[in-house]
Amino acid sequence: MSVRETARLVLRVHRLEDFAPYAAMWADPDVSRHIADGAPRSEETSWASFLSMAGHWQLLGFGNWAIEEKAGGRYLGVVGFAERKRDRGAELAGVPEIGWTLVTAAAGKGYATEAANAALEWGRKRFGPSRVIAIVAPDNLASTRVAEKCGFKEFHRGPSAGRPRVFFDKVL
Repeated sequence: MSVRETARLVLRVHRLEDFAPYAAMWADPDVSRHIADGAPRSEETSWASFLSMAGHWQLLGFGNWAIEEKAGGRYLGVVGFAERKRDRGAELAGVPEIGWTLVTAAAGKGYATEAANAALEWGRKRFGPSRVIAIVAPDNLASTRVAEKCGFKEFHRGPSAGRPRVFFDKVL
């Protein structure tokens, strides 16, 4: 679980003290509206998700980092790779999925693009020349811009988690 640093951010393993800001992030309707069913998460659901990040690293050797602002150490969100075992057909079986979620106060500052690019740089070393996907809600224009700034191209539109989604990919 390597630490990644950018000009303004530290990407690091989650710590127990990150749970409170993590749960608060997922309880925010502005954060959750584009993800899964769009509902804010309960503390219980956030806890299960929080624990699964450690499991990803432990069992798969990749996962999500906590995004921390260098200036002040504020928790900003998560970025990283996941294997969600979603039924998406043979074409996407085993393809790493990158995602990013930031607290509302961090929106519009370029943090998501900066963090995603750092994660993708790490992914090139971890996965080698490999296809990576990002899945975005069609009305999530901010995440669409992040995907495009990181070099992703749209390749499909269809359902995921029971809602319409735009599928992006790129080769590392």
